Amino acid sequence: DFDGGSKRLFHVDFARICAVMCVIFEHSGGISYTHRNVGFGLWWALPYLYVTSGMSSMMTKSSMCGYAFRLLIVFTAGVSANLFADVMTKRDWKHDFGNTIFQMFFVVMLLIMAPLAEPLRQALRTREKDGAKDASTQLFTIFWGTVSAGALAFFVRGFTGDTDIVTQTFQEENVSKWIQFYAPVLRHTPLILVHVGGTLFLSLLAAMVCRDENTGMIGWVLLAFSYMQMVVIPWDQDSFAHLVNLNIVGMVTFQWPLAGSEKIATLVKSYWPFLLMLLCLDSMPDMWGRCDVHSPYSTWERFRMFLGEFTLVVCFIAGAFSPSDPNRVTPWLNLWSLYAYCFHVMWYRLFGSPYGAIITFAGIPMFWAIMHSAASKSTKSESQEPKDSKA
Repeated sequence: DFDGGSKRLFHVDFARICAVMCVIFEHSGGISYTHRNVGFGLWWALPYLYVTSGMSSMMTKSSMCGYAFRLLIVFTAGVSANLFADVMTKRDWKHDFGNTIFQMFFVVMLLIMAPLAEPLRQALRTREKDGAKDASTQLFTIFWGTVSAGALAFFVRGFTGDTDIVTQTFQEENVSKWIQFYAPVLRHTPLILVHVGGTLFLSLLAAMVCRDENTGMIGWVLLAFSYMQMVVIPWDQDSFAHLVNLNIVGMVTFQWPLAGSEKIATLVKSYWPFLLMLLCLDSMPDMWGRCDVHSPYSTWERFRMFLGEFTLVVCFIAGAFSPSDPNRVTPWLNLWSLYAYCFHVMWYRLFGSPYGAIITFAGIPMFWAIMHSAASKSTKSESQEPKDSKA
């Protein structure tokens, strides 16, 4: 709120805008930037995008259906733009529609998480009234606890999906290469359910039984639960479940700030040069590729990889990266980032690199002009109201 209402979380705005910019770089021919982890992008771009989405779901006053309907509009716009580019470039989208959806799978995740996380959202919001111990919260806590325990039992028994009918289906020639590439995600369904279901279970359980003075520890528990799995139990493309977890962490930590947040924010703002040096030392300049998606081979490399991400995620959630916006650029840049996320793939597929990215970023002054014009008209109409009333 720029007009003196509730305090606006500018770090959420800036994180969302900058994360979308990184996504544009990756999808518009700049994969070398992410493959070299330039600017520590692998450590913060997607994690911040998922965390801020979780925070936003808690901030919205819309119902779950209203929230999902807005997401569906965004999904339709983005997929339609990609489909238009595929038709114009004569790409075989009919046999590879997954690559037509492409970046909009992030919105698919949000659409799936909306009903799955709705009980948690309501439990967090109503805790102050009735302790979130209503029957529905208890029911969903039992449900996710059972799902997590059952999935863990499958995993302990050695079920990985390597010989099941799903894998055999992925090997058929009539299945697109895109689906074959992401086959490991479904092959590790038990681990996904442990990862995501376990986080939902712990969050709902905390909403029921955790004392008010201890709620700040819940975010730390959820972060440890997610990051330990990434280091100790790696599997190809395990970041998908991990990022969904960060979405849930964003919801929980928005309602219950991390214990020690103020202290962390003060230390980082005072000694940020040392933090920068720590991140430089933790980075691995000889490592190449999407190591956030395809985990490094050795445990030590995975520890270093996710230590950097964990550090930046904690700093962000704690509010250590809290800029200001005296010139009010975030309102129209937020609108631009939504447009850019939906349409940057279309521009890239139509015009290639670097022209696709140039066209996408060229929309920034256009959105500034639109917002500036709207603000000027609003100010002019407000200044004329007293004259009209006197007349």
